[in-house]
Amino acid sequence: MRIRVFLLALVGVLLVCLPLFAVEETPFSVGIYALQDDSASLLHLVEEAGSVYANQFLIPSVAYKANFANKKNAEIEFSTLKRITAAYASKSEKDLLKARETPSDPITDISGRLAITYGQIPYQQGYASLLQSYPNARSWYASLQKLDAIILLKKSKLASNDRLRLYWYDLYSDTTTLIFDKVVMQKDPTEMLEEIGTALLVKTAGFEYGLLIFDNYKSSVAMEANGASLLIKERQELFISGEYTVRLSGEGYIAKEMKVRVLPNTITHVPASLERSEGGDIHLFSPLGKVNWFVDGSFLDTTCDLSIGSSQLPLVVVAQKEGFANKTLQIQRPVKEIAVTLKPEWMTSSAILQDEQRLFYKSFRNTMLFFGLYVASSTLSRTFDEANPLWQPLQVATSGFALVSTLQTIMNLASYVALASSGVR
Repeated sequence: MRIRVFLLALVGVLLVCLPLFAVEETPFSVGIYALQDDSASLLHLVEEAGSVYANQFLIPSVAYKANFANKKNAEIEFSTLKRITAAYASKSEKDLLKARETPSDPITDISGRLAITYGQIPYQQGYASLLQSYPNARSWYASLQKLDAIILLKKSKLASNDRLRLYWYDLYSDTTTLIFDKVVMQKDPTEMLEEIGTALLVKTAGFEYGLLIFDNYKSSVAMEANGASLLIKERQELFISGEYTVRLSGEGYIAKEMKVRVLPNTITHVPASLERSEGGDIHLFSPLGKVNWFVDGSFLDTTCDLSIGSSQLPLVVVAQKEGFANKTLQIQRPVKEIAVTLKPEWMTSSAILQDEQRLFYKSFRNTMLFFGLYVASSTLSRTFDEANPLWQPLQVATSGFALVSTLQTIMNLASYVALASSGVR
């Protein structure tokens, strides 16, 4: 028995502590640096474009994956070394023991897709001049900031308009590439959000993938691409370029099938909304007579029965009648006939249920008290003087009261159970 209890406790501890041992996915970190001090709004724009349209990094090769893993492991080792050095400097044995704790396992396997985290880097004139004038300093700066890539934002004047250029620096290839160059001609820069996202997509997803964005997508809609089930996050997914047959379906909706052509390095919007299916004629009737009928929030009629023709599912129907609690029906599937029963308001009053509950507990308490007095009097009569004529009337009285209180408790319990099971909450 003790072994079983120990095993159950051990399993419980492991289940509770399991999230503590979960390995977090290594993100691909990208820093955004403006080469001018007056580009705060553009920094926000680039960060938003990347977070929305280019939030996954597809590792292009095996060599890149190995280099990425080595870089992350080097960062872990350097961080451990810094903690040990700080512990020696503080001359604290406790800090030193903590710093020398077994480091986390080295990264050996990395997914082919990494989540990208974008972050704005505060402007500093010295670093801005260094990054703009000396390309060789970019690898040093990326390592200093623990970044995998840097987006350099450069804004300049061209006549009365602003010229915006974005440069992508990748630590692995150690090269800088111009990915976006456009003149903002008297328009809101936010209109370029998708264009900047497309430019970033080239560097994050490679030259073979395109992004599909499913507009007005709902989680209740099931999706398939070329017959395979499709699970998407944040209404979008990366697809290798080509033609796809996308099928959308859902309970209560008319299924839709469409041909979609995915072009490399492009953002394609796909309408993912479905029309409600026709549910046919639905007949509703009330055994209590005339009631007020509301369909999808709009008053329809006051009658004993109601017919809804060519209804589009799902539907929300509410029946109202004075003196009775409202009844709400959510119709998800096609049905022909529904009987709508209403309960009196007193049956849905929680105060009445609480009163019945109090009466039951009160009678139960009295029953226990009278039985306790009977047991006490019986015990005392045997202890002191069983022949004393005063004990017998006391025992008869307490047992009688206990019996009557028991019957009352049973009646109150039955009343309480009946009211509680009637739907009172």
